[in-house]
Amino acid sequence: MKSKLIAIVTASAFLGAAFVGTPALAQGERADMKVAVGDLNLRAGTGAERALRRIKSASKVFCQDTARVTTLQERSNARACRDRMMYLAVNKLDAPLVTARYDESGARPPIILAER
Repeated sequence: MKSKLIAIVTASAFLGAAFVGTPALAQGERADMKVAVGDLNLRAGTGAERALRRIKSASKVFCQDTARVTTLQERSNARACRDRMMYLAVNKLDAPLVTARYDESGARPPIILAER
């Protein structure tokens, strides 16, 4: 019997400026991006690719309000949010083949700057 697995990535204000201006998060709020992957075989190429597509799709929904994103800055913020959420979801899922597909896709991992 397969247990259902859902990758959940929690984003909060401390994750960085990539979320500033995105509709999914306001200052100090937390939000979860949920991606169902329990029906996929993550050890097979097709399952890993489907999982990555689901993560990408969920990150687009999570980070962008299509009716509102109009300025270049808002588009840039939404893109940074999507990149960060994809990176976090792939790492949280911790499936080697999904991680390999993510790396091969040319995805842009977020740059996280240290603070003093």
